[in-house]
Amino acid sequence: MLRDSKYDISFSEIEKNLKSRPFYSLFFNLVILSLFFIQALRAYVPGVYVAMFHVVFAENIIENLFILLTLIFFVVPALTNTICKKIGIKRVLISSIYIIAVSRLLMAFHLPNIWQTILSGIIIAVYGMFISTFITLWVKDGSTEIKMSNKVKMIGFSLLSAFLLDYLIRTIGFSQDISLLPPGLSAQFWYITQYLWLIIQIPLTGLCIYLTKLYFPRFTSVSDVEEYDKSDKKSTVYSLIFVGIGMFWFLLFNILLYPNTIAHYTGTSYYVSNILSIIALIATIWIVLRVKMQNLLNTKLSVILNSLMIISLCFFLFMGIALTYIAVILICVSLIIIFLNFFVLFSHLAIVIFKWEKVKTISNLFAIGTSFYILFTVFHILSTDWAYVISAFKGFGPIIVVLAGVILSVSVYISLRINQKGREK
Repeated sequence: MLRDSKYDISFSEIEKNLKSRPFYSLFFNLVILSLFFIQALRAYVPGVYVAMFHVVFAENIIENLFILLTLIFFVVPALTNTICKKIGIKRVLISSIYIIAVSRLLMAFHLPNIWQTILSGIIIAVYGMFISTFITLWVKDGSTEIKMSNKVKMIGFSLLSAFLLDYLIRTIGFSQDISLLPPGLSAQFWYITQYLWLIIQIPLTGLCIYLTKLYFPRFTSVSDVEEYDKSDKKSTVYSLIFVGIGMFWFLLFNILLYPNTIAHYTGTSYYVSNILSIIALIATIWIVLRVKMQNLLNTKLSVILNSLMIISLCFFLFMGIALTYIAVILICVSLIIIFLNFFVLFSHLAIVIFKWEKVKTISNLFAIGTSFYILFTVFHILSTDWAYVISAFKGFGPIIVVLAGVILSVSVYISLRINQKGREK
């Protein structure tokens, strides 16, 4: 545990206030449910992609149209506030944990593709409900004296740990995802590896449900009346800064989370890019834990880092083969910056309030982010794999990726300016 307060975070303070079992229950569920969300997000888009391909070329149209209709699930997080008013915010929080855990367990049984995609969509939608109700309850919880910076950093640390865990799981399978598909297509290994992840998934699901039922923190009631003055609330126009979260998903789940893709763009060894990417993730977690929040929210530093990130993306996409390992190093440095951008934006989910109730603010912004992620992914597919279908998109794949990086940088800059103006007031 980090006990030195000079690092702007103290897990021991959280553990002391929550007590040991609720603390470890909360931390375990945050990491594991985020891992399930990451795995579902990676599985969902390929499922929709295949369905879209089959619909266009008239194969199993009814079944694949049904898969495409699961895009409606992205509206569900925006309904969280309405559902909370009907059945209560605490019930929504606990129910969402159970739904995510059970859905992920069902996915591990390697059901037909249509059900894999549907379950992935359910996990993505319900995770938006989970994170919005959890943040709302924990931020407003008055039963403890935990500092806001500790709460925010613990959430950020948990999410980044989930990304690292996901990356390590895929590394075991050498980029073949053993959590979703068997690692290898050889028939002789099929029966051995088919349910490998299921052996892991059963205890994970059981622990999620067990810890939630017995030890997950029972937060104090939250008043329906906001604790913020009207002067503290931001215009809903500013909520578009969370389009940047969608760009974060897009950059990671289309290119940067896959060492084989990085190796393809740079003509380098998969193993080198894989090791450097893991180091980049570990470095990001170290920075989040060790650097004070006020330094992470420094506008000038952010502008410098994001400029470096965009330049590195350009080198990687347009000159990767020529620069080889230099491009790999640059993109891994950019990976650190992208994760820090995500941490800044996600931190603002907890501390910025728009002209909505708190739970609606977070759930709406989550829906905005994931929707733009899907939108940019479709644009990217049309400019790469499907460039022959709509020729106007041909060759725009790298430009779309750079544009996503620019939007992410602008979102973070505006977010930091909002924070700066708030501190000046």
